Amino acid sequence: MKYTQLPWYADGASGKIGKKVFYQRSGQVMVRKAPGSYNVIPTEKQATGREKFTAAVAFAKSIIADPALKALYTKKAAGRRTAYAQAISEFLIDIN
Repeated sequence: MKYTQLPWYADGASGKIGKKVFYQRSGQVMVRKAPGSYNVIPTEKQATGREKFTAAVAFAKSIIADPALKALYTKKAAGRRTAYAQAISEFLIDIN
């Protein structure tokens, strides 16, 4: 991911401007392109993937809700990764 030094007026910015989305991660403002359209019927493989990801998100939310488990997953997370992302990653690896 490319990091760009933003001007002073973008400090703490979040939202969409044109085809760019501004968001914050670990205290830094990040920029990415806006997502595309989702107005198509997903394939069977896409639908299965979305179901797995929905289950992973539910699992990660349950981990974050428990302070002891959150601390464990925070410790397991490396670098800039969050406990939430670590939980999703482990869930998706375990079901494949």
